[in-house]
Amino acid sequence: MNALTAISLASPDLATAWFRDVIAAERNALSRFLRQPMAEVSDIVALLAHQARPIVLMGVGKSGHVAAKLAATFSSLGTAALFVNAAEAAHGDLGAVEAGSVVIILSNSGATDEIVRVMPLLKARGCTLVGIIGRAHSPLARAVDHCIVAAVECEADHIGMAPTSSTTLHLAIGDALAVAVSRARGFTREDFLRHHPAGLLGRQLIPVSSLMCQGDAIPKVATATSLVDLLAVMSSKRMGAACVVDPDDHLLGLIVDGDVRRHIQAGGDVQAASAGAMMQPRPQVIGLDATVGDVLLMRGNGAKRWLVLPVVDDAGRLCGLLHTNDLMQG
Repeated sequence: MNALTAISLASPDLATAWFRDVIAAERNALSRFLRQPMAEVSDIVALLAHQARPIVLMGVGKSGHVAAKLAATFSSLGTAALFVNAAEAAHGDLGAVEAGSVVIILSNSGATDEIVRVMPLLKARGCTLVGIIGRAHSPLARAVDHCIVAAVECEADHIGMAPTSSTTLHLAIGDALAVAVSRARGFTREDFLRHHPAGLLGRQLIPVSSLMCQGDAIPKVATATSLVDLLAVMSSKRMGAACVVDPDDHLLGLIVDGDVRRHIQAGGDVQAASAGAMMQPRPQVIGLDATVGDVLLMRGNGAKRWLVLPVVDDAGRLCGLLHTNDLMQG
């Protein structure tokens, strides 16, 4: 066992303190950056927002990893982007860079050899160069057309050498640019979902009308329906619920299994019980033109938890019934 391990085992809170110190140092780097002038930002956002060609992000090492992530973020938010590793650029990957492209260069030192070597090649292609650079008076900061100086006082690790505070700051700046450009382009939530056709994100575009039960499959009853007949409808339709409607199918209320149990447990007259007496009036509903994403957003905004959700048209007529399990279909 080395001395460091012995210290950590002898002091259970020490590891937590080290952990918090890193988070605090990276937070301080972000706070310090926000206090500096940002004269270049609006010009850079406008430049990126008007690009028809894919934006190129370039870096090496840890900055390269950040650049690759940012290329994915730009693309997800509606701005086509690609990552080029500067170390590979001089060995053929420069072919991915179209003439006249905007290239965003990430470098903490501002003197990364691999990037310095390709700068003349990028300029020869008529590229506009944007830098996220850690040192204001470095070769790369002087060479780019637009520069965001992303300096940190120190890295967050205990020896002050590992890219930590600097990569966090560069990542945050890149994210901020991607979001600002996306907003400038009028990119919407629906656009975002169309960029993510797989998994839960993709399912959010599915209309509820394609998942809901409808027609004869909807468990629906009148207000005067007896408890015995209500239970027969609920059992046959296997939704654990029934919608209460008027003769024109306008939704009046909703009954779930729990409503029936509570009525019986409260000592209600089982023989005289009617659907109208047990229903929840004015239940939560969703519109016929809604998507799964709208339903999930409603749930995320603190709406009451539900097992089934009636789907109604603009006139309040019942069109279908959506079960919570249906959200995971498609």
